[in-house]
Amino acid sequence: MKLLLLSDTHVPVYLKSLPKSLADFAKEVDTVVGLGDYTNLNTVLELKAISKNFYGVHGNMDEIDVKENLPQVLVVRFGPFDVGLCHGWGPPYQIRERILNLFEEKPQVIFYGHTHFIDDSELKNVRFINPGSFGENGSVAIVEICGQMLTVNFKKLSIT
Repeated sequence: MKLLLLSDTHVPVYLKSLPKSLADFAKEVDTVVGLGDYTNLNTVLELKAISKNFYGVHGNMDEIDVKENLPQVLVVRFGPFDVGLCHGWGPPYQIRERILNLFEEKPQVIFYGHTHFIDDSELKNVRFINPGSFGENGSVAIVEICGQMLTVNFKKLSIT
């Protein structure tokens, strides 16, 4: 199973629209996971349209219609892993602790955004993965799940 994680597109602030490179890459994965700060509902609908499967949460900068259509927190089962999705909020300092406190049952992995920084770290036996900011520099994470293994690679797609 191959997942594409992206966060912080900030359309139309950073990007006028989603680039073709993203649509092309979305065809190569099983699922696209959006981690908030799309800013508008059209961007969410476009991501859903280019994805075989789409899961997403809203971010702190998203318009109200995005927040009405996507939750703040979501838990999804990918293979053997319970994965929490959350954008995040506030300063980067202790963001992982704040996010972890939102989950009643601690997932094995949490995908998050907000900081615009790539992260693959662990806190309290939970693996945290942040793809960085797609809108700023095309940063994404490719997560592959094979059996009991979860691997992550970070990549930059063209955003021009």
